[in-house]
Amino acid sequence: MVSENVEEYLECIWGLTQKGSPAKTKEIAERMKVSPASVTEMMQKLADMGYVNYEKYKGVTLTERGTEIGAKIKRKHRLLERFLVDVLGLKNEESHEEACRLEHTLSDESEKRICHMMNNPETCPDGDPIPKCKDDCSLCMSEPSVPLTDVVKGDKAVITHLVCDDTVKMRRIISMGIVPGRTLCVEDRLPMGGPIVLMIQDCKIALAKDYAAMVHVSPTGRCDRR
Repeated sequence: MVSENVEEYLECIWGLTQKGSPAKTKEIAERMKVSPASVTEMMQKLADMGYVNYEKYKGVTLTERGTEIGAKIKRKHRLLERFLVDVLGLKNEESHEEACRLEHTLSDESEKRICHMMNNPETCPDGDPIPKCKDDCSLCMSEPSVPLTDVVKGDKAVITHLVCDDTVKMRRIISMGIVPGRTLCVEDRLPMGGPIVLMIQDCKIALAKDYAAMVHVSPTGRCDRR
């Protein structure tokens, strides 16, 4: 089990070395808000643990193990920022502090679900790239799906993900209980471009056609008739 402090250092070094140069002790100290002496001591420990390559006066680079952990924590951080801003409506500066607190406790399964819900976002709210999954990111979106507008009356389906660049609309959809993993039944499709009537967890919802197009689902058969 990697400690939160170790994860913080590896995430910091990962960020500082993305341009191809070793991270300097002074740079790490400034980012971590600790003394250079504390950084030097920690780098020696991380080298002994097999996470970094450290040579005094020449800087630090990550080993393969260190890179894996550093990228993973940075991925969770930026993915959380995206979720906190787009779904919960936090401001960018608030999302950073909150993501710092949550990134170490977010499980891999929850990370996948957030990625899935948000259709595998590529950047954080500041425009920085979100590191790819350790495995192929397309695995998050591996289920075959169609827009809800393609599902016929009387069919049921499982919600796979949302495709929406408008954060207000995304929050609106989620507030109605339309989230990945839930099963819905198409009760009716009103004519003349009218809404689609859904049943989700015993709740009947009339969803406008433009909103329904943002909801992707995996059809599972006909609705159960009671």
